[in-house]
Amino acid sequence: MFSLRSTGLRIAIGGLALVIVFGLAIVLGSVTKYKPYGVPDHRRAEYDAILAKLASEAKEIAEAKKSKNPVAKVEQTEFDFGLLDPGTQGATHDFVIFNDGQDELLLTSAGSSCKCTVAKIEDRIVPPGESRPVTLVWNVGEDVSDQYEQVAIIETNDPRNPSIEFTVRGKVRSVWAVNSDTLIHLKGSAEKPIEASCVLYSQVFDDFVILETETSSGAIEVATEPLPPLDLHSLQGRCGYKLNVKYRSPSHRTGAFQENIRVCVLDTKTTQTEWIDLPVSGTIGKPLVFHGPELDSQGLDLGTVEVGDPKEWSFFVRFRTETSVTEAMVTDIAPLGLTAVLEPVTRIKNTFRVTIKLAEDARPHRFYFDKQGYIEIANKADLEQSDWMPLSGQIITPAAKGLVGR
Repeated sequence: MFSLRSTGLRIAIGGLALVIVFGLAIVLGSVTKYKPYGVPDHRRAEYDAILAKLASEAKEIAEAKKSKNPVAKVEQTEFDFGLLDPGTQGATHDFVIFNDGQDELLLTSAGSSCKCTVAKIEDRIVPPGESRPVTLVWNVGEDVSDQYEQVAIIETNDPRNPSIEFTVRGKVRSVWAVNSDTLIHLKGSAEKPIEASCVLYSQVFDDFVILETETSSGAIEVATEPLPPLDLHSLQGRCGYKLNVKYRSPSHRTGAFQENIRVCVLDTKTTQTEWIDLPVSGTIGKPLVFHGPELDSQGLDLGTVEVGDPKEWSFFVRFRTETSVTEAMVTDIAPLGLTAVLEPVTRIKNTFRVTIKLAEDARPHRFYFDKQGYIEIANKADLEQSDWMPLSGQIITPAAKGLVGR
């Protein structure tokens, strides 16, 4: 059996042991330094040096922020890289910031307009009378083309110049470039083919060939020829071709047209092929042109004329065709009571003078609305070469003259 005395003694001894162990743990913990996670023993000195440097820089930056008289000066804030290939990585340029003040100048990168532009500052603190470079690094994407411009912002503790913008710009070389604006907004006539040309070139590939061309219709013809070196130089191209395009309107069609040319190109070095689409559009004018001082956009207004009035109206019509039109004819005229005579103008090719007058049996009539009055003229040798022009006015009896306008 245990006595009360022995039990109390054991409790006292156990408590003393706990106190000793706890105290020993405190002493050992106060002198033991745990290793930083992930840092091997052989790099502990390097790790400690970096921590010390960061702590020192943080202290210096804190002191620099208190500066009252730094003066930030720069001589260049823009730089043009010129031409760069797509996918170029690490194009750099150094801008220099000078401290013309009496206190330390603090520089801080505040970001840029694009993730591909990075501003690097090796030493953020600039003592009085010294300068520091700010390096802008530009990474060109694979799909970037044409002009580019990016901005990086550097903040300072100069109260008069708290932020400085540095700009880099340039142009990315085009893998394939086409000045196809010459193939749109074309104008011509049905009888005469429209001829135009464009240039297809590369600022990246030294040599490529055009394997084939496809057109959206048989109305387009395409011929290719190598681009002369002088033209390539002006385009900053390495290889190129001139495409001569001829469009002939089918079946005397007039109005707007929309076509397309597809060009298959092959880079001889990489054997890379690609199809390039070239839109072709324009307008085929009407085969006849009416002109004269009495005409306007609405045609010819005869006004108010009395039955039996000998008044005449004249204008000119010209046929848009390369072939000679020896005889033209009036295929229709409305309303009844109007007549027209055509006479060739010998000094101007394919041009005729048109004279309109009242017939002897003309009757009163009003013709102010669409197609109530018109004259249609055609080439007698080719009736598809025809067009009509609106006529408007009214024919009245002499007795009704005083009632006109009521």
